[in-house]
Amino acid sequence: MKRARLLITAMLVSLIVFGSSAAAFDLTQFGLQPAENYDFGGETVTIISWTSERMANYFQDDLMVMGRVEEVEELFNVKINWMQEREIPEINFNRLLSGESVNDLWHVQNKIGYWELVSNDAAYPVYEIIGDQYWDNMPPSLRQVEEAFKYKGEYWGIGPVEWRPLFGYQNDLIFVAYNKTLIDREGLADPFELYLAGEWDWDAATEIAIAATQDLDGDGEIDQWGIVDARPWDLAVSNGASLTRVDENGRVIFTGDEPAYLEALEQYRLWWSELKVQMPTNSSGDLRNAFVNGRAAMWFYAGSWQLPDYLMPMEDEWVIVPYPKGPRVDDYQWTVQALNTTLIPANAAQPEALIALKTYMWREEDVTQSDLLARHVRNQQSAQVFLEGNMNWSGTASRLFETFLGTYVDDVRLVGQGELSPAACMAALKPVIQANLDDLFNQ
Repeated sequence: MKRARLLITAMLVSLIVFGSSAAAFDLTQFGLQPAENYDFGGETVTIISWTSERMANYFQDDLMVMGRVEEVEELFNVKINWMQEREIPEINFNRLLSGESVNDLWHVQNKIGYWELVSNDAAYPVYEIIGDQYWDNMPPSLRQVEEAFKYKGEYWGIGPVEWRPLFGYQNDLIFVAYNKTLIDREGLADPFELYLAGEWDWDAATEIAIAATQDLDGDGEIDQWGIVDARPWDLAVSNGASLTRVDENGRVIFTGDEPAYLEALEQYRLWWSELKVQMPTNSSGDLRNAFVNGRAAMWFYAGSWQLPDYLMPMEDEWVIVPYPKGPRVDDYQWTVQALNTTLIPANAAQPEALIALKTYMWREEDVTQSDLLARHVRNQQSAQVFLEGNMNWSGTASRLFETFLGTYVDDVRLVGQGELSPAACMAALKPVIQANLDDLFNQ
């Protein structure tokens, strides 16, 4: 009997893992040909990313995609090679010049290679061979990414390549996590309840931060902080502000000097140097550890990618909420620390086949909502906010052109420390950033 049960279990696992090979995934829903129509002739497709090793492990270890690589290699008559590489876009340009990139897939971000490759004609114009049907069948969140990534009015990316089971969700979405154990112990207002009531705003966060910031042992040093790692560029989004926008003439312009953005910088300065409720360091590890170890009430950089590894093991009870609302918005705003997509090289030998292969490997159906939530959150409140953020995020990235901002980060930190006014900071940055944008878009 025991042997029979083991045999049945093995058969069920085989059906789960390898069952898809009986009926190939339907690529025609994306406006592509059936998978069996593509043939790489036994050549190698190289997937280049700073996280390729983890991608390979994902396909080896996750039950939903186990066996997928082998299936793709047989179906497309191809060999998959994972290239771990941090020198992006340099490695991409080098492979393009040497002719090695004809079968590449390039993982990129807004801050890792995307703009450089697209603006220098290194990416294949995929919009010439795939139409709206492809992007219309993407999960909405991923379509928002491609919309944010538009260059000269066109889509260039074909969606992300993931190393975790979350295709269709945003791994870089940013939340505020609060220590519910600490909040309850101190008798402070619960941010989740404030969020439900529509009252979770900058003023409410400030009140909590003031009350939570304490010298617990009387030695004259703060031991418990109200806020850790509130970043001014994310705070700006929560006030409906943006560092750039497209004007009525289609030109990308600098808007960091507009009132809503300056208000966010002033709020950042208030927390950091006037009220002294924000832990005064820019070391992300120290800031995160202060929260995880119970020495901070609110962590303003609880990114989705950090929840499984750092917050799930945390001893105290925690909950996530959106960024608190600034005075210029009525609804909660959402942002990400990075945008991800995949580019096809300009010299691709079979660009449509590469698109088909990538689309076949990463699918929305591979991710179940229950498994996703189990990996990221520990309570119903956080699950509600996690899903709401992914549903309502509109493609906003607080630093969309991060590698073109000059001394922006250093300068706004001086604002927080009270050494530079928001207006003076933005006035000095404006001509530098605008010149970079003009050069990027040839405008």
